[in-house]
Amino acid sequence: MEQFVDLFLSPTAAKLAIKDILSEVKLLSLHPHWFVEDPVQKENGLFANLRDYATEKEFSLGLHLDTIPAQDDPAGSVLIFRLTLFDSEVQDLLFFTEQEKTRVRIRYNKEQPAPELEADMLLWIRGIQEYLRLYTHTTARTLFFRLLMNKMVLQMNPSQRKICLMIAKITVVEIVVILLIVIGYVSFGQ
Repeated sequence: MEQFVDLFLSPTAAKLAIKDILSEVKLLSLHPHWFVEDPVQKENGLFANLRDYATEKEFSLGLHLDTIPAQDDPAGSVLIFRLTLFDSEVQDLLFFTEQEKTRVRIRYNKEQPAPELEADMLLWIRGIQEYLRLYTHTTARTLFFRLLMNKMVLQMNPSQRKICLMIAKITVVEIVVILLIVIGYVSFGQ
């Protein structure tokens, strides 16, 4: 079975140097729920043990990143990259552009995949989409977030990310409360 998902990225995503931006370990880290344990690089790809943060399931997955067009790509499209999965119910993920749209084709090994698997793949694709969005344009904001993602966020496991996000939200609330107190004191205190 095949499923297509729109990425809503600009067509410039097809011109990205994917080998410089993404690695197989980074791709696994982009899933918001996967703890990546024991990644081993072999000649045909990366193999890792994964633990799902949401369900606590443990499984292994093999992954190969390919940027060379294959024969079975959708007609009239420009390949961005292909992820071939081993030891999985998903055969491959193909990221491509066609007619000003950026899309992903998910090819499953079964005719009707489990709903949990489809939801898991969509989470992973959305993580990859947001990461690629940082590279489609170069602004001060995207440069800051590229640095933040590469040096901090992708180095963390999912529970560490949630803790840091919670601390960041609390800090923003604290700053707003302090500013309101200072503004109130200056305005009404005199």
